[in-house]
Amino acid sequence: MENPHFIKQDLVEVVLESIGGYKLTPLLLEMIRFLLKGIYEGLILFDKEGNIEFMDKCTEKFFGLKPGEAKGLHITQLVPNTKLSAKFGVPCIGKIQEVKGQKKIVSELPIKKGGEVVGVLGKVIVHELEEIENLNKEIQNLKVKIDYYKEGAKLINSSHYNFENLLGISPKFVKVKQLALKIAPMEANVLLEGESGTGKELFAHSIHNLSRRRNRPFIRVNCPSIPFELAESELFGYEKGAFSGARNEGKPGKFELSEGGTIFLDEIGSLPLSIQGKLLRVLQEKEIERLGGRNTIKVNFRLIAATNVSLSELVARERFRADLFYRLNTVPIKIPPLRERNEDIPLFVDYFLKEINKSVTTNVSDISDEALQVMMSYGWPGNVRELANVLEQSVLSVAQGHIIKAENLPSFIFEKDDYNNEDGFGLRSILRETERQTIEKVLSLTGGNKRRAAKLLGIQRCVLYQKMKKYRVESYPHPQLAKGHPINGEQAR
Repeated sequence: MENPHFIKQDLVEVVLESIGGYKLTPLLLEMIRFLLKGIYEGLILFDKEGNIEFMDKCTEKFFGLKPGEAKGLHITQLVPNTKLSAKFGVPCIGKIQEVKGQKKIVSELPIKKGGEVVGVLGKVIVHELEEIENLNKEIQNLKVKIDYYKEGAKLINSSHYNFENLLGISPKFVKVKQLALKIAPMEANVLLEGESGTGKELFAHSIHNLSRRRNRPFIRVNCPSIPFELAESELFGYEKGAFSGARNEGKPGKFELSEGGTIFLDEIGSLPLSIQGKLLRVLQEKEIERLGGRNTIKVNFRLIAATNVSLSELVARERFRADLFYRLNTVPIKIPPLRERNEDIPLFVDYFLKEINKSVTTNVSDISDEALQVMMSYGWPGNVRELANVLEQSVLSVAQGHIIKAENLPSFIFEKDDYNNEDGFGLRSILRETERQTIEKVLSLTGGNKRRAAKLLGIQRCVLYQKMKKYRVESYPHPQLAKGHPINGEQAR
């Protein structure tokens, strides 16, 4: 019989040797106690012949044994189909084995002393295999979701169109398309000019997709949608603690996100003058400085800008920096409005009819000559986008048959439009211009205070916003106006 005194002494020496440079603290002792309890992972220690030396309490309970009753039993008495491969010095990790009628995950680890196997430690995951499989399924589902969101992020920051999507056979459009095809492989910045709905964004996508940057990000920025006070942080990013509400880890801006790819600034004319100056420096130096940051960050990008207003006119009115305009205007591409390319209307009608039928499950496949003639005679102030909307309305109004007739077209299509009035004396043109000028004048008087401007105009503020958008009136004060232009004791806001 072994002397208990020597066993205790050996135990202390083994424990001290095992913990190395760490002190034997009460917490370490509790860890040893915790491991031997086998709450999450059952432990069975047996010699190289398979005779059990130790079994934790939870495993004893699982086998229906009393405390210490497993001592001396052969492991095959409890687990008949075990192979004891570990006694040959070969570890067996994570195998699925039937234990007492239940599938468990089992590991057998050889214990060596002096290079020879002296025993085997059997470890059993106490949870049911079904629980682990369910957990694995949850992990796999999470991986699928992560992959989905990663792909979604790629789609958000990628381009979806190419030059095949640019429809048109009219000489004006073909000329513009050929110019875009020519400059797409180059690295030059591009300025796309055209009215709303002419397809500026499609051109931007197509140019990026034909460039050497096509496999890199395509970052789209709708400049009018960026709040004035957040424009700098959105474009150039910010550091931790740059302002109240900033993320703790900071945030990269759109230019950083476009690294190696293309950044598309849509409606660039709406950017505040303060941001225009920083944008000019970014274009010149190809480096940005985050809001609240001290260091500059090199960025490699290609810029494609778009505008639905004349930037040269904004320069004349001191609402756009001349130096930035000249930097952007290296390769201008002017996209003609739909009213100047009537021969393309049948192409769009055919294309959109197919798309509409797919989306609303209709079967309207053609348009009558009379209806097409009405559409050819209309001025299309909303360009291709308006044409698509008109066709959708017309398709939904077809009660029977598969053809759009003149009676299915919206009523405003039949009104005489003066967009083609070259002398500019059409009544509706004069009324629109008068309304636009009046809104701009009142906004100037109020220093940009929209609530006061709406009150002076006798309209609701939401109506003012709609008209500002319609006439493309900038939502920020004129640079020559004072920051706080008082009207009836109020400051501009």
